[in-house]
Amino acid sequence: MPTTENNHIKALIELLDGETGPRAETLRQELARVIKEQPQELHEVIERDFHSSVPAALICAMEEVCWEELAGACARFSGKINPDLEEGLAIVSRFVNPAVSRDEITNHLDSFCVMLRPLLANCTGPAEISNTLSRFFYRAQGFTVLPAAHDIKDVSFGRFVQKKQGSALCMACLYAVIGSRFGLDSGVVDMAGRVLACFTPDNGEEMLFADPADQGKLLTLNDCKDYIFSRNLEWSNAFAIPLSSRALLRRFLANIIFILNKLRDERRLSYLRRYMDILKN
Repeated sequence: MPTTENNHIKALIELLDGETGPRAETLRQELARVIKEQPQELHEVIERDFHSSVPAALICAMEEVCWEELAGACARFSGKINPDLEEGLAIVSRFVNPAVSRDEITNHLDSFCVMLRPLLANCTGPAEISNTLSRFFYRAQGFTVLPAAHDIKDVSFGRFVQKKQGSALCMACLYAVIGSRFGLDSGVVDMAGRVLACFTPDNGEEMLFADPADQGKLLTLNDCKDYIFSRNLEWSNAFAIPLSSRALLRRFLANIIFILNKLRDERRLSYLRRYMDILKN
């Protein structure tokens, strides 16, 4: 039998759907309280009574409650000395889909690592490890990197590890976070707009790079320099310096802002600009 409290939540959702004016704001505030304090009960009501068609007002309220909380998450992330990249990726993912959790992302990464561990056991050096990762991601798991991101879902890391399709930036970060789990000094670099995963050997040898847009093709530092020269640009050692996790989070947010600017989605853009200000300051 549905509980009285659950019936109250159902009635609240039904009242909010289609309501406007001051009363709607009061209802939204009550729904925000339910979202924060009774997430399990809300989930049960949605699954039982609204699973075939979730009211737009409920979706809007859930998004905005989540987005408000993400401002605090950005502040905590930015305030750390060396913030964890996986934490930043979860923040971006929750903006695109408030229902996704960091645990879900972590579970996917854990699963990949379990499958990769025997494959990487006999690898010696970053080159072998990078090539093994590429075969695993593209051939065994069927990951696809899109040539361009036209939807903000394409730059959600949480959706990427679930659907196995998304931007080159998502794939470069997947190399980085999986590599770090196996003790590699791995990261992401920006070669004049071309995002690459990078691996730094322990013995002082040159860095190696994996191109996520080209099935993880392995590149040397000279390959990267040739690419920069082919663009009629001057080489700078800064091109080969891995981006910080803060810089990567800003890069994700900038990509989402670029997409939403085209759609003139001011509702979402206002939150993203707020996050960018927090990360910059």
